[in-house]
This record gives sequence, C-alpha cells and structure tokens, in this order.
Amino acid sequence: MRDTAADPALAARAFAVEVLRGMAALQGGAGTEGWAHPSLEPGELTIPLGLSAWIVQAAIGLPDAFGVLLSLRAALVSAAGLPPAEEPVPLRVADHATALHSLGTYLFELFGRAARHCGATPIELAERVLALGLSV
Repeated sequence: MRDTAADPALAARAFAVEVLRGMAALQGGAGTEGWAHPSLEPGELTIPLGLSAWIVQAAIGLPDAFGVLLSLRAALVSAAGLPPAEEPVPLRVADHATALHSLGTYLFELFGRAARHCGATPIELAERVLALGLSV
C-alpha cells in the first residue's frame, strides 16, 4: 500500500469528496422535515475514525489533508450562504493528528449549522458544494 497518491491533486480531490459525502451521511436525515442534527459526545471516535479511513482511501498525507479540510470549511460557508466573518477559523496546532481531529470535529458541527442555515439536508449541501466546483 502506498503512503500517498501519485498525483497530489487527485488525492486532495478524492479526500474532499470522501469527507463531504461521509460527513453528510454521518449527519443523517434524508429530508429536511424531522431532521435532527446529531451532536458529538466528548471522546467520540466517529470523526477521527472517519477521517482516518478517508485519508487512507484517498492516499493523502496528513498536512495536505488539513489543507483540504480548510478548503471544505470555506466551501461549506459559501455554499450555505453563512456570513464568513461570523464563522470562526480553526487554529492549527503542531501535531498533525490533533489538528485533524480538532478541525474534523469543527467541520462536522459546521456541516449541521450550514445545512440548517440554507434549509437543505446535509446530503443536499454536500452535493451543492461539489456542483459549485470544489477547489482544493
């Protein structure tokens, strides 16, 4: 098994698609009616395990994965019509694993807020981001 993909741009794109669709699926709810945004309990491993699987599937390095997650943050804010100045920018810590865990958890919560803000399901929002042309 390779550590990283031969083409970093393809790896970044694959990772972005995996994260968008994976987090949308984790949010649950096929329709906007009755959809309740799940919240993460402290110490829950859903997001770290998901990120780990998506990183391996896309064959992307940890520093590049962090950059893709930041790009997804901007894409979600834009696609949902959230005011960018009101959405915090996550800090990056030196340890790659800790940084990814923190940013992944933040992104999961942002996904729920963004979907509610624009009146879409998480799956619809993920597909909207992809349709708008994701630049990673």
